[in-house]
Amino acid sequence: MVNEQVCKFVGSYEAALKEQSSGQNENDVMKSAHDIFLNDYQVKFTLEHAWRELRFDQKWRSNSVSKDGAKEKRKEPVETVPDSEEVRPPGVKACKAAKRKKHGNEAAFDRLESILDLKQNISKQKLLERLLSKKDTLTDSEVSLKDKLISEML
Repeated sequence: MVNEQVCKFVGSYEAALKEQSSGQNENDVMKSAHDIFLNDYQVKFTLEHAWRELRFDQKWRSNSVSKDGAKEKRKEPVETVPDSEEVRPPGVKACKAAKRKKHGNEAAFDRLESILDLKQNISKQKLLERLLSKKDTLTDSEVSLKDKLISEML
C-alpha cells in the first residue's frame, strides 16, 4: 500500500517540480505536488512522512532534480557519470559469486596451511629416519611410534 501511494506521489512531485517557477521554494513545490495528487487520484496524500524517508533512495530518486536541487535546463539527455553515491549495489548472482571466491587473506592462509603440512611431514620423516638408524634396541614407545609413522607415510 505504501509502495503504490508513494509511487503515485513521486509522479505528482516530479510534475510539480517541472511546473516550478522562479521564486517558488520547496514548500510551494510540496503544496503543488499535494494538489496534483488530489486532482489525479481524488484522495489526499497522507504518507508524506514515508515519502520523506524514501525520497533519497535510488528507486525514488527524481531524475529531474540534480544533486544541488536545481532544475535541469537541458531537454536532451546528457550522459552522466554515476557518482559514488549513485552506484547500484551488486546483484544476487554477483554476491553469491563473491562468497564462493576466496579472498586474499584466505588464499594466504591456505598457502600457510600447505607449508605447515609439508613441514610437519618433513619432521615426521626425520624422526622416522632417526628411529630406523638407531642401532640399539628400541623401547616399546619408540617401536609403536615407528610403526605409527610408517603407517602414516604409506
